[in-house]
Amino acid sequence: MTPPLDTLTGRVVACPDGSVDSYTHLYDGSDRLTSRAELAARLRAGERSFSVEPQRTVPGGQAVNVARQSHALGGDVTLFGHCDAETLSFPFTVESLGPPSRVTVRAFDGEDLMLADDPDAFGRCDATRLRQAGLYAASADAVFVGNAVSMPQLPDILRGFGAGETPVVVDPGPITGIAPSRAEPLCSALADLADRRPVVVSPNATETTAFADALGLDAGGDVSLRLRDRLGVDALVVHDHPTTRVATDGVRRLDTPSVERTSRTGGGDAFVGGLATGIASDWSVVDAAQLGTWCAAHRVSEGGFGDRAAVASLRERV
Repeated sequence: MTPPLDTLTGRVVACPDGSVDSYTHLYDGSDRLTSRAELAARLRAGERSFSVEPQRTVPGGQAVNVARQSHALGGDVTLFGHCDAETLSFPFTVESLGPPSRVTVRAFDGEDLMLADDPDAFGRCDATRLRQAGLYAASADAVFVGNAVSMPQLPDILRGFGAGETPVVVDPGPITGIAPSRAEPLCSALADLADRRPVVVSPNATETTAFADALGLDAGGDVSLRLRDRLGVDALVVHDHPTTRVATDGVRRLDTPSVERTSRTGGGDAFVGGLATGIASDWSVVDAAQLGTWCAAHRVSEGGFGDRAAVASLRERV
């Protein structure tokens, strides 16, 4: 039995990305393309001209989404993100680091294709920049750090944390094509950080396999415990459907709620938002991961970020 939801009162700090996400529908003539496979088939057939119909523009980015999910659950949130845009306004404390990424989302049925145009400021966002902004002195019960793909200085950012008791939750983001030259510095920074404070790493299943491959680990069977040991962190939480895995001294498997999905975008961020909020509120990693599964299920089935009432309702239904 997980703790009561009204105990989710921890202070969560999230960093360092941010984006403005513009959702669009893609058409070939009058025919709307409803899947990536259909787009690929049209391209193979020689089609080269498509029309775009704008749908909506929303805030995005891993840190932003984690912050929004934590706030929905009642967490006390501070976001250190790239939020210099009129369309980015939040009901929690924001320390902006510069302009956001501009992301075009081709919205397909049940799956999306995301095309990111990251600003130069992302490449300059390092430990020095975040120290100037006040990240390392911020009061927190848990800190989220994410997006090693768009934020190339992420290993340096991790090395900026001193010794302490506050856990750091890391989601490396979409690292499916990560090269050893980038995986090794990230692994080293995580291991060094884990010597100074608790660290929980939470990739999805595909990212877990890619990270393990890039580090030269045997990918046979369940690689989560071997990757956790290689990184030297306290826990590796692999968010996935239908099973989420929590690797500590052993591997605990949690059922991910079965829901009718309307989107796959943002489910992982909602999961990590729940995970970080639970950890910040003194929940165990397993209980916090269970909370994350409910947050993710709400996100991909209902849209938005579930508050305590929505999470409680979903928990009772599944």
